Amino acid sequence: MEGRCGVREEVWSTSILTILFTGCSFTNGMELRDKKKDRFSAIVSRELGHLEWNEGKVGAGNDYIQRSTQNAIIGRKMYWSTLIKDVSTHKHTDRVFFEKELPPNQRNTLGVDRSGVLKSEYKQIFQKNKEYDKVGWPDLVVCMWSGINRLENLRLSNITKDWSWCVSAWGRFGLEPDTYKAKRTSTVYIDKQYEPGEEDYMRGYMMRIRNAHYNLRLTMGNMMAVKYMLKAKGIPQLHYLYSSGQYKPLLFLLDEPVYENTNTWWDSLDIDRKTAVEELPWLESEGMYDMAERLGHPIGERDHPLEEAHAAMAERILGDIKKDGLLK
Repeated sequence: MEGRCGVREEVWSTSILTILFTGCSFTNGMELRDKKKDRFSAIVSRELGHLEWNEGKVGAGNDYIQRSTQNAIIGRKMYWSTLIKDVSTHKHTDRVFFEKELPPNQRNTLGVDRSGVLKSEYKQIFQKNKEYDKVGWPDLVVCMWSGINRLENLRLSNITKDWSWCVSAWGRFGLEPDTYKAKRTSTVYIDKQYEPGEEDYMRGYMMRIRNAHYNLRLTMGNMMAVKYMLKAKGIPQLHYLYSSGQYKPLLFLLDEPVYENTNTWWDSLDIDRKTAVEELPWLESEGMYDMAERLGHPIGERDHPLEEAHAAMAERILGDIKKDGLLK
C-alpha cells in the first residue's frame, strides 16, 4: 500500500522530516488544478523527500497563522497532508417566522416559502485533509503571512450550535487616506451563521473601528509571537508575505507618534519602522503575488498565483533552506 510521499508503509522510516506550512489560500493552493501536487509546499516537500504538512486556510488572516502555528507546536502532534475527503454530512433544517421589517442582509437563511416563513437547509460537511504521524515538532515551519486587514472569530453557529473558527475577509478593499479605515465602498465577506443582525456589527467593526495602522501593528505582534516561540523551541523557520501590497505602503505609519490614553495621554512603547524591520525583515520583502507579476506568471480568475508561480515560490524556499543551512 502506498503511504506518505509514495513510500510503502512497511518500509516507512521515522527519520523522514516534516515541514509545516501555514498561511491563507496562497499556501492552500487555491485555483490550482492539482493543489496536492502543484502547490509550493508540495513541491518543496517532494524535492527534499520530507512530509508536507499544509495548514493553509482559504480567507485566513494573520491571527489564524499565529494560532495554528502555536497550537501545532504546543499540541506536539505531527501530521502529513492528504487529499481532501468527506467524512460525514449532517443535514440541518429550520423554520423561522418571517418579520417583514427585518432587512434582507439580516436574514441568515436560504429562502422564504409562499406562506412567508423563512426556511433554511444547511449541509454541515465534515472533511479530513491530514493524517496523524507521531508525537513531536515539525523540523521546519514556513509561514506565508496574509493580509493585515483580515480577522477570524470563534463563534457558535446559529444553525448547527457548534463552535467553529470562521474568517472575515474582503471582496473589494480600499483605504481612506486620512483615517486608514476601509473605504465605504469596500465589501466584506461575513460568515452567514451569526445570529440575525450580528453580521452588521461585524461589518461595522471591520470597516469603521479597525484601521490599517492598528492591523499592521497587530500583525507584527502575530509575527513576533510565532518567531520567538519557534526560536525558544529551537525549530527552524522561514517567513514570507503573500503580497507586499498591505505592508510596504504602510510601513511609514510605524514612525507616526503613538500614545497611551486613558484619561491622560503618555508616550507608548510601540516600536518604529527601523526596529520592526530589524526584528521582522520580511516586512520589506517581495511577496509571492509581486514575484508572480514581476516574472509574468499567470494569475487566476480569483486573483491567486497559478502553477508557474508556485513552482517559482518553491524554488525560492528551497534556495533559502540551502542558504540558511536548514534541515541538515
